[in-house]
Amino acid sequence: MWKGLDIAFAFYNECGSRMIREEFGEYEGRIAVGLAGQGSECFGFDDRISRDHDFGPGFCIWIPEELRGKIGDRLEKAYRDLPVREFCLSHRTDVGMAPEDINYTNARDHRVGVHSIEEFFLEHTGITGIPKTTEEWLSTPQMHLAEAVNGRVFRDDEGVFTSIRRSWEDFYPDDILKKKISADLAMAGKTGQFNYDRCMRRGDIGGAYSCVTEFIYKVTCALFLLNRRYTPYYKWRFRALEDITICRECVPLLLDLTQMNEESYRDKIDLIERISRIIIDELINRGWSSGYSDYLLDHAKLVMKTITDEDMRGWNVFVGED
Repeated sequence: MWKGLDIAFAFYNECGSRMIREEFGEYEGRIAVGLAGQGSECFGFDDRISRDHDFGPGFCIWIPEELRGKIGDRLEKAYRDLPVREFCLSHRTDVGMAPEDINYTNARDHRVGVHSIEEFFLEHTGITGIPKTTEEWLSTPQMHLAEAVNGRVFRDDEGVFTSIRRSWEDFYPDDILKKKISADLAMAGKTGQFNYDRCMRRGDIGGAYSCVTEFIYKVTCALFLLNRRYTPYYKWRFRALEDITICRECVPLLLDLTQMNEESYRDKIDLIERISRIIIDELINRGWSSGYSDYLLDHAKLVMKTITDEDMRGWNVFVGED
């Protein structure tokens, strides 16, 4: 059974490329094509369950905003007229679905079809071009940045779309990376290592649950950052963690932590400390911290001291959380 990205490429290669060449040949070199953005298939995470809605042959067409006024409507119509049914029938075994199985909602129109380059990046990054300032890097939640760089670009002769995309793919500048890791680890230390035990000793089960949930969230964010990857949409975080290489031994421990109830709260504390230790060792190995403490908040403050930008180095340690 094909994955969604492979279906998208085949549909473009067999149907879309000819349409663009024959009907929009004058502009062909300025038209970028691929599949990226929202949807499990853009991350390569799609499976049979993904196919219950908004799944089927389709791809994105990205054009400059100034070109959209000239050919946008015609290009969109030509895209909508592509032979989806015939493609599904000719590849029924590979695609894994028949035309009558396709259930599209209004959200599908937003995910594929014609978009301006500027529109795509404004939606997913908050700006229309290449980031230049600290504020531009920090203003957009990582789950949206993950959507900006996922999937594949099938063609981009002019290279405009790819150049903007690559600027985000190259990931955060070092100072911003350290600032964001510091913020996540500071909160992970406060919630998991400090306040969880205090909540349990008070009998505040709701507060304790919230502490562990926040600890898991902040640690997973830090793991993605350490692996130079943007943290995806919450539903896909643990699936995406399967692909990390740095501190990957944390992943099964985090999964264990999600399964434990408060009757095992001492065991949960031990597990939180084991996870924290793995991350601390990574910080030490990078030369970002030292080994004097077992508390993530202490190490977050030490990472802050390695930031070269004087102003950013003086920020509150919690600034930069997603």
